[in-house]
Amino acid sequence: MKLVSANFLQSLFVYCAKSCGLLVLTCVGLSACTQDSDGEVTTALVHIEATAQGQTDDHSTASLPAILFTDTIKNLGIIAEGNAVDVEFAFVNSGTSALVLADVSTSCGCTVANDWPKTPIAPGAGATINVRFDSQGRTGENRKEISVISNTTPSTTTLVLMADVIGPTH
Repeated sequence: MKLVSANFLQSLFVYCAKSCGLLVLTCVGLSACTQDSDGEVTTALVHIEATAQGQTDDHSTASLPAILFTDTIKNLGIIAEGNAVDVEFAFVNSGTSALVLADVSTSCGCTVANDWPKTPIAPGAGATINVRFDSQGRTGENRKEISVISNTTPSTTTLVLMADVIGPTH
């Protein structure tokens, strides 16, 4: 009879521990998918992948909010270097439950999400996300992305700002 090495047993133990840990984390994440007992909608669940991503059955997606933007791409055209341009992205909650924006972030420091709703948006209601693009030092073609994270499926919507910034010729 051949004896099993200590290294093999240790590797097997580590593998089992990791597998059980992943199972526990998955169970905790899935159990967090319930609504608060008082029915309040919060952003606490948005960053857990199991919250809105991967919902496949019709029953679960039927009661989710949905975000519908008038435009997801805004082309500012040609602008002079040094100018700051304010842009508004209008949207509506086309779902059947309250929409919550957990975060609005940009791909560059030259683009800032100034103002966006911090309270739940009722089904059928609309709102806007205000973004400012500062063209200082950004000559040439620019494509800036704004990520909107919410309690929808999918949980991230990407907005795009495009501009052709011209500067003085030397």
